[in-house]
Amino acid sequence: MERDDVTQRPAHETRTDHGRKDAVQAQGGTDPKLTMIVRRAVAARRKTIEQRPGGATRVLSGEADGLAGVYVDVFGDVSNEERGENAVRGGAAIVNVYEGRAPGWFDGEAMAATVLEAINVELPEAARVRAVYVKPFAKDRSRLGGVLPEVATRAQPSAGEAVPEALVIREHAWKLEVRMYDGLSTGLFLDQRENRGLVHQWAKRRSEAAKRENTAPPTLLNTFAYTCAFSVAAAVGGAITTSVDVSPRYLDWGKRNFEHNGLDPAQHRFARMDTFEFFDYAKRKGLRYDMIILDPPSFAAGNKRKGIRAWSSIEDYAKLVQQAAQLLTPRPRGVPQARSAGEALKVGGAFPSILASTNTQELCQRLPQGGTRLHREVSKGLGHAPAWLELPAPPADFAAERGRFAACWCVP
Repeated sequence: MERDDVTQRPAHETRTDHGRKDAVQAQGGTDPKLTMIVRRAVAARRKTIEQRPGGATRVLSGEADGLAGVYVDVFGDVSNEERGENAVRGGAAIVNVYEGRAPGWFDGEAMAATVLEAINVELPEAARVRAVYVKPFAKDRSRLGGVLPEVATRAQPSAGEAVPEALVIREHAWKLEVRMYDGLSTGLFLDQRENRGLVHQWAKRRSEAAKRENTAPPTLLNTFAYTCAFSVAAAVGGAITTSVDVSPRYLDWGKRNFEHNGLDPAQHRFARMDTFEFFDYAKRKGLRYDMIILDPPSFAAGNKRKGIRAWSSIEDYAKLVQQAAQLLTPRPRGVPQARSAGEALKVGGAFPSILASTNTQELCQRLPQGGTRLHREVSKGLGHAPAWLELPAPPADFAAERGRFAACWCVP
């Protein structure tokens, strides 16, 4: 799934662009240049796809792959496993198209057949996708009046054969449900894959220690939980999780994700609340957590009637960190310096920590003194510079998109 990137670039659509689009449409949507761009991008990621059968992979990264404003993800399907079958099937591809950033000649729907063919030529047979769905992101979403484009919710794909309403992909040691025509989202942010892997390793390490020492398992609070993928990663590792989101539909989706992994949702907490409302509740109840996940959207409208506050990452992130830190379990004195990801896991396993991330472009900007503006907002919220822990490298299929996402892990 492509996050809703708020940074926009002006479109420069020339007469040549229009002529090319008309010619491509007259040929049934085929375009040799597009075929070359897609095949080259997919071929560069084939090894990543082969190493993770049934997974979800970014196969085209916009400008980095020669097609600005267009991002393509492919999704496997391991739902057969839940019916006692072992076969991994190819699922579908999502083409995310950003108005004002994609070239004028690119028409996602008209060219979907070209994209489908180009993807499958480069994929191993078991990973070939059955369909291409297109997600158009308007430059000014407000003009849509809250109504999604018809193509975003249409079961019939722009190319290929329709896939089931829900697919199940495999990520590391767990499975997650994704939906190809459930609006502009699929239910999963692929750029966070390795960070979810780190959370799983953290939970596994803490859980094993708790069993040896006969103490309570680790606890994790996942705010803005969406479909609860971070919670699943932690729960598979043995943690007790709390997932907070304002959407009952997404929390129900999260519960299904637990069930896909043989986990009982009743053993974990799902709170349909505004994150700040939950913070207030947790303080009153004396709740504390060993790790807190902060992965908010760039912005969100408020709703006074439902008690939901308006949210802006640029304006509110420091406040989010400040209030989250108050819910961490007390920590021992002294935090040793972690010089590697492995050492970071040891430190993170022994001390309460916060994992913060964003795709808000202003917060992803690098600072001259090192780190990003997100690091600065975290420090601002804490009132001091924390002990920073090393995160894993971004997923290989996102290596070309540095600067579009930012994350940090710290012990306050």
